[in-house]
Amino acid sequence: PDLISGDMESAMAVELNPWVEYEFRVVATNKIGTGDPSVPSRVIRTNEAVPKTPPANVSGRSGRRHELVIAWEPVSEEFQSGEGFGYIVAFRPNGTRGWKEKMVTSSDASKFIYRDESVPPLTPFEVKVGVYNNKGDGPFSPIVVICSAE
Repeated sequence: PDLISGDMESAMAVELNPWVEYEFRVVATNKIGTGDPSVPSRVIRTNEAVPKTPPANVSGRSGRRHELVIAWEPVSEEFQSGEGFGYIVAFRPNGTRGWKEKMVTSSDASKFIYRDESVPPLTPFEVKVGVYNNKGDGPFSPIVVICSAE
């Protein structure tokens, strides 16, 4: 916390996370010592924003024949930055152009299963997972290569 002079009647909190609830308290200090903290302020929620944190550790998981199982670590609520949070799972056979994109609307989802009878076993795919909320699309994870099930 920043120190402010005793004649100040307000201060601005900066670099707060979007869509997070905060309470504020004031503590006075002088040459005699430090007083008790004030009563907490009312709870204040910051505005929504486009999410900035993609899911971590995107990887493949075992599945059934003709399945591509894509897994990731979900983004914690404090980094979802608003309502309507979900994931965009993008994938394509390795070396091809054009991504297939599928929306996963559950904020706590940690995997997506793509089934296609025409996909041969152990086909390598490029995969990335992005984020979105009601404010817009955020970044994608780095691209990883995973294989379809045997």
